[in-house]
Amino acid sequence: MSLMSRVTEDAVHIYVEGNFDIGCYDDFNKALSDNLETSSKFVIDLSKATYMDSSALGMMLLLREKLGGQSSKVEFINVNDSVMKILCDAKFDQLFTINS
Repeated sequence: MSLMSRVTEDAVHIYVEGNFDIGCYDDFNKALSDNLETSSKFVIDLSKATYMDSSALGMMLLLREKLGGQSSKVEFINVNDSVMKILCDAKFDQLFTINS
């Protein structure tokens, strides 16, 4: 598992590879704390993610809350079928923008 971030003019892009789980917490928290003041949009690229567990879902809810809750701008992109099922089972499709 790995997590990398890149800041562009319009958003913070977070790239997840492998399992998105508690092992990503420190890297995710650093990307969040380093960029929370300068960007209001986060794009999570899950093209190389193979799995998300409950801790990853919790990290996404924390991000949403820190960005302003319902008005937050968090987008999941390049979501594969297995990760999409996890997101939909958790009703994240009702909370976030998800593009496969």
